[in-house]
Amino acid sequence: MDIASYIQDLLWDYECVIIPGFGGVLATYRPAEMILAEHAVYPPSKSLAFNEYLTNNDGLLITYIHQKEQISYAEASEQVENWVKKTKSLINNNEEIYLPRIGRFQRDVEKKLRFEPDMSVNYLASAYGLRKVIAEPILRNKSAETIEVMEPHRASYTLPKANKKWAMAAVIILFLALGTTLNLIYQGVDVKPLNLNAASVLGFLENFDKPVEAIPEPKPSINKELPSITAETKQSIAVHFEQPSASTDTAMEYMTASASPETNTLSKTTAPDVRPSSGKKYYIIIGSFKRRDNFYNAAAYLKDKHPGDEIYEDSSLESKRVGFYAGDNYEVALEKLKEARKDQQDYWLLVKR
Repeated sequence: MDIASYIQDLLWDYECVIIPGFGGVLATYRPAEMILAEHAVYPPSKSLAFNEYLTNNDGLLITYIHQKEQISYAEASEQVENWVKKTKSLINNNEEIYLPRIGRFQRDVEKKLRFEPDMSVNYLASAYGLRKVIAEPILRNKSAETIEVMEPHRASYTLPKANKKWAMAAVIILFLALGTTLNLIYQGVDVKPLNLNAASVLGFLENFDKPVEAIPEPKPSINKELPSITAETKQSIAVHFEQPSASTDTAMEYMTASASPETNTLSKTTAPDVRPSSGKKYYIIIGSFKRRDNFYNAAAYLKDKHPGDEIYEDSSLESKRVGFYAGDNYEVALEKLKEARKDQQDYWLLVKR
């Protein structure tokens, strides 16, 4: 009896076909899948499996044989029982049973029944006619006559090779020039066109990575008359005097003044009296530094710049000050301040009593 053909017919419509006394053939839905290793796309199908414990007769297979062969139900059941006895005998003798378009049955070394389904048949009716698609990669050799067409609306920003070389050379020259300028500044050479010197560069580097702090304006002194100014100082000056400190007996004050060319008088209404006195000393301060290395570099710069002058170094405060002696005469000190400001406009005058 060709029982395999009956099972094949039933698998199109049913998900389980039981062979009474032998086991059940299961057909479960499997969606379409792509296997990259095989470059293949498989359509949806029914995946076949076998369960040897489904041996109870549900009447499906025997009824179908009864109707198909036009024999009685008892005769159909007897034919199935004979086929099961013969098949089990062959399998127990280590023979392999193959049901066409269904699969293979055999015992393994552990005497367990193994089923290997036949993957060549798809019993899913909705996928009838669909086959496996092989998508092999296409390898094309670029022909010498191939013309590359660029989109006309998309601009190309790639520089030609010659322009790339010139751009690289320009960058190298820029870094060399910057390094040379910094080297000259640290050696004490003033770069006049850029108005750069060591004090300004050191001050910039000191405050480069620090947030800008709001500095309160000094309170002007009151009840004091403004001093007259000579014709030799008809320009804007800024004179700073230190406030008294608890650690020193020096009296210091702050003042900012500007000269008026028409009246030879100061434009501010209040300012401390700074007339020259033999008991005062004047120092031109080039900068205040919080970092000790910048403080020492500035002091070394002044010693090279003004070898014959007294160098003022005050490291007692948080901002360490560096300057040079400008004498004990006020007007002479202003002239020296004016001359020094040709190098740097931030220089200011310190008066010590």
